[in-house]
Amino acid sequence: MPTPKFNSQEIAETMKTIEGWTLESDEAFMHKQWQFDSFKTAMEFITEVADIAEHQNHHPEFVSVYRKMRVRLSTHDASGLTQKDFDLATAIDSLIASQFSHRI
Repeated sequence: MPTPKFNSQEIAETMKTIEGWTLESDEAFMHKQWQFDSFKTAMEFITEVADIAEHQNHHPEFVSVYRKMRVRLSTHDASGLTQKDFDLATAIDSLIASQFSHRI
């Protein structure tokens, strides 16, 4: 059974629980971007997020341009944002705070 898609009100309320993530205009995606101190650090970040994503069975889109990394989230089988996206966003933010904040 797919995870239920959030409506606009649920999205607005849940966006208040995360910091720095941007809701895209169609409310089907949200994203966040970082610039790391090196290309190697950006790739380490991808690897760490991949481990989290596998554990959560929820896989983000990555855009990497040298030291810049953009993560885009949506629940594809729900065609929009769900609790899965906010859980992954929270986990990514925790990863940044614990392992990468000094490398941005």
